[in-house]
Amino acid sequence: MAGWTYRVSAAGVLVLAAAAFTLSYDALHQLALDSRVRPGLAWLWPVVIDGTIVVALLTVLAAKRASRGAGYPWVLAGLFSAASVAFNIAHAPERPVARLVFAMAPVALVLTTHLLMQQVGWRPPTSVRPAAPAPQADLEPEQEAGAQPAHPHRPGDHPAPEPAGAEQLGKGGARVRVRAAYQAQLAAGQTPTGAGLARAAGVSERYGQRLLAEFTSDPARANHTNGDGRPAAAPPTPTRAEHTEGR
Repeated sequence: MAGWTYRVSAAGVLVLAAAAFTLSYDALHQLALDSRVRPGLAWLWPVVIDGTIVVALLTVLAAKRASRGAGYPWVLAGLFSAASVAFNIAHAPERPVARLVFAMAPVALVLTTHLLMQQVGWRPPTSVRPAAPAPQADLEPEQEAGAQPAHPHRPGDHPAPEPAGAEQLGKGGARVRVRAAYQAQLAAGQTPTGAGLARAAGVSERYGQRLLAEFTSDPARANHTNGDGRPAAAPPTPTRAEHTEGR
């Protein structure tokens, strides 16, 4: 309903503005001819006067939308509006009613043009669908601000061991390779070095030197370890019956 009302009122304002411009144009055109302006150029006189009014008012609207000052366009529109009214009255017959009739056309042109500017400024903007908010990563209950952990730690409880990740498994495999290289070099009668172990096992030299120092200080860790890098369990002690049978 609002859109229909706006279109009808805008069309009415345009019709009234065109009618006012036509009446004012005729009076100014006759005044130009009476002032001995050449007939071929006399039609430009009303265009200059009334056209400047329309352009000045449209400039006011543009300045308002751009949040700029519109003092000069307003002054220009006021001066040419007064000139148009004065010239229309000068062309009217020497009767008060006739002068009022001729003065109404330029006044109506100014008012209808200003009314059209207001309608353009009052037109509701097209609805814009708001942008969807950016998706947020789901947080665990413990990560949310102010959230309490699902299983609070109580005094005396031992924290559960964390499962071995890919990084821990990779380190365990590197340790096995370094230990195998260390044992192979000892079996070949060579003196193991950190750089040699690092090249043979494909690890960093710093890691090879650290394991070399560990194996050198405690040879049992280099010779008696499981595949996962933990010390091997001690062999079971034979029972008395097994000891008798062995004899």
